[in-house]
Amino acid sequence: MTRTAPPDPYLEPPPLLDSDAFRSACAQFPTGVVVVTTADGGKLYGSTVNAFTSLTLEPPQVLVCLAATSRTRSAIERSGVFAVNVLAAGQASTARLFASKDPDKFARTDHRTGSLGAPLLSGTVARFECRLAGTQRNNSHWMLIGQVAALATDPGRDALLFVRGRLTG
Repeated sequence: MTRTAPPDPYLEPPPLLDSDAFRSACAQFPTGVVVVTTADGGKLYGSTVNAFTSLTLEPPQVLVCLAATSRTRSAIERSGVFAVNVLAAGQASTARLFASKDPDKFARTDHRTGSLGAPLLSGTVARFECRLAGTQRNNSHWMLIGQVAALATDPGRDALLFVRGRLTG
């Protein structure tokens, strides 16, 4: 008796890519959720981001990606500083708030001013205070490189995750 192996989806020719298929495939990869913040001209800015990663250890640098239309990104370029606030499990409402266009985000969130002037959110797993070290535009987004000047962690907390279009944790 001969058995036929099930088809291997990786050996099939790839389907034509469209944005929905690409988004669906990327959604299979769990990512952390951060809020990138800055202050410029006395005004506070912040946006929820899941495109965040460490970049180099020497010097310590991180990379975040923000939409070209983001007011937070524009404010970071003007101020030259930003903070990355790694959200903890249980901070899904904070992630949703900073993903919104709500003009009073910071009035509804506990925070303090960091050493570089960017807002630091309370209750996070980690935070990185950064000086803007470089930028690169790629289509609809900007990649921002931050040189880490200060950091803090709370290893007793679990991180908030984004997977398959849902916040978990």
